[in-house]
Amino acid sequence: MVNEMTSRDFLPFFLREKYQELREHPELNEQCEEITDFLWLIGCIWCISNADYQEWIWVKHETLEIVDSYDDTVMYFIEDTDRAIDARDAGRIEMTDNQYHMLKKLYDMVESYDTNNNRPDEDKDIVNDPDWGEIRKYAKLVYKELVKE
Repeated sequence: MVNEMTSRDFLPFFLREKYQELREHPELNEQCEEITDFLWLIGCIWCISNADYQEWIWVKHETLEIVDSYDDTVMYFIEDTDRAIDARDAGRIEMTDNQYHMLKKLYDMVESYDTNNNRPDEDKDIVNDPDWGEIRKYAKLVYKELVKE
């Protein structure tokens, strides 16, 4: 049986709404005044937090519509977190102190995991790794704090 789900079905409400808003108002793509304007980062955090997504996309490659992996998600997460933190430090975006500290802690957790020589290499093993599971749990908290869901 072919799974009929698409990436739009899989995304949480916040991201679906924001992407719809950007389709209707493309001029907002240039706006980066708040942490929630960093949609790619918010999406990466959601991917890091979601075991079902990781199993469905990283491991089983259930759809041709979404091409993603542990390596891709982590690479974009690290790059975009660097951008968001730099923007916050320069006073260009709004982010609460709590959001900042939580995002920074998640960044440190992911970076430490990613550079650990003992971490699994295969996406299926990463998804099942208890250490990654702890990061996933914390990423859920960070996602909720950033989008206030």
